[in-house]
Amino acid sequence: MKIGLLGCGTVGSGVVEIIEKLKGSLEIQRILVKSPEDCKDARYTCNYADLVNDPEIDIIVEVMGGLHPAREYILEALTKGKHVVSANKAVIAANFKEFVETAKAHHCYFLIEASTGGGIPWIKNLQRYARIDDIFEITGIFNGTTNYILDQMHKSGADFDAVLKEAQKLGYAEYDPSADIDGIDVQNKAIISAGIAHNTYVYKEEVPVFGIRDLTCTDIDYFHRKKKVCKLLAVIRGLNDELAVYVEPTLLNENSLEANVPDNFNICSLSGVTIGDLKFYGQGAGKLPTANAVVQDLLDIASDEAKDYEIVLDKTLKVNNENETHAYYVHTDKACETLQEISRAYESNADGVFYETGKLSVAKMHELSKQLRQQGYKLFFAGIRE
Repeated sequence: MKIGLLGCGTVGSGVVEIIEKLKGSLEIQRILVKSPEDCKDARYTCNYADLVNDPEIDIIVEVMGGLHPAREYILEALTKGKHVVSANKAVIAANFKEFVETAKAHHCYFLIEASTGGGIPWIKNLQRYARIDDIFEITGIFNGTTNYILDQMHKSGADFDAVLKEAQKLGYAEYDPSADIDGIDVQNKAIISAGIAHNTYVYKEEVPVFGIRDLTCTDIDYFHRKKKVCKLLAVIRGLNDELAVYVEPTLLNENSLEANVPDNFNICSLSGVTIGDLKFYGQGAGKLPTANAVVQDLLDIASDEAKDYEIVLDKTLKVNNENETHAYYVHTDKACETLQEISRAYESNADGVFYETGKLSVAKMHELSKQLRQQGYKLFFAGIRE
């Protein structure tokens, strides 16, 4: 099968490398790049029409990133009956239902293994178990950049900015790390995972998210005293005919499995009625692990195995975070009467005030944090897993 590759950066070059080593049924026909200076041989072009209008190209691989023109390129390819494999979680989360319905209408495949979990075989296994089981819970560390930052802060005591700079130097964090440290990357992966597990489309505005940008060494010291470790988690939980879906820092017991996931590794967990608990651990990003997942999708199409893992999204489930409750840790720069009234314990020092609330709904805590920030408070919060 001949492939049109959109983007030849970190992941795209990995796809080329793996396919050339395979020397099998896959062949890179054309490669779309941004500028003529990037064209290395006759396969390279700056014109998308050279790929989408080529009758010999069976599959478009989209690893260019971003929302536009990725959305338009994917839709045009699907409309012309070409299969699409994408690693772009941002554009998938924003347009998931549209992509799936377009692929179905034009009898082609839309595969996304590399979008969530990098090289971890998460999407296909989630689909596999959802075929016969009710997946009532998904949790996990879905972002290697934030896990590296949190792990290093806990181990070394270094402050957030210093660890972030080190993550950028190592290539774990982008020049603009906002999508990672503000939890947006994990939010996109939660939307995709909820869709796969429950055959439903989740809208971005339904998923509250809080990142780790405002985490301080003072917070880490507090967690150590309480024998807790902070991780940025995605949570998807089925509640009758509704879903709770959210992303937030979470304090875990220091001896728990998730608390000890090191460096830039990920761990994706699911719980099903008959299968019980399953955990998938590995590299959640990176050139070759992510490219490996892309090529796995390509091989599934080439061998006609993709039909077993078509995405449907034919249900409409309401997202409701009102019934998802737990205690919270909150650190503010000044005393807050509202937090004091709902807290079971609090203490203060020169670095601010530290609260442990009673049980609050996820919806209430995320809304409260927005209100306090609008009132001029600086704050960080994390759910507490008892």
